[in-house]
Amino acid sequence: MVILVTTSPRARECAAAIEQTTHQKTQIATSLARAVECLQTHDYDVLVIDESFNHAEIGGVNLLLNHAGLAMPIYVNLALHGTERVTREVQNGILRFVREKLAAMRSAENVLRNLLRGEVTAILLNSELALRETALSASIAERIHVMHDLAERMRLKLEGAPPDEFGEHAHLAATATHAPRARAH
Repeated sequence: MVILVTTSPRARECAAAIEQTTHQKTQIATSLARAVECLQTHDYDVLVIDESFNHAEIGGVNLLLNHAGLAMPIYVNLALHGTERVTREVQNGILRFVREKLAAMRSAENVLRNLLRGEVTAILLNSELALRETALSASIAERIHVMHDLAERMRLKLEGAPPDEFGEHAHLAATATHAPRARAH
């Protein structure tokens, strides 16, 4: 969703052009109070700020940016630029927003993956050590096998192993439902 903050009489014309070009709903805010209210109640991908608003509301842009959340700010001048240029700027802003969002998601995914790899390795090692104990009952050994298999399944997913046709690594999941395996000594 896009919010256009302007005091220009061309606001409706530009908002309609933005909607038609980007296929995103575009709301108009003609005052600082209305813009802040919109930003507090909705999530926007793009915050389009007209220079006319910047001159009318001294310090208002900083307040808007503080309430914008993840919205990509785009500065335009409706007094000088036609709707074609404004919509092109908004489209470019949306593309930047999408690229930055994808990059942030990939980065978060990598951080999480790296954090979990160490934990999964610890579970695998500890479960393997526990299975070497000769005094384990068969039921406890089977529970440890299940835990080990689940950890192995997590490891495969963290490494990006392709799932089988059922969307899972069925050979690992099946071990939890079969008869207990012989313990490793």
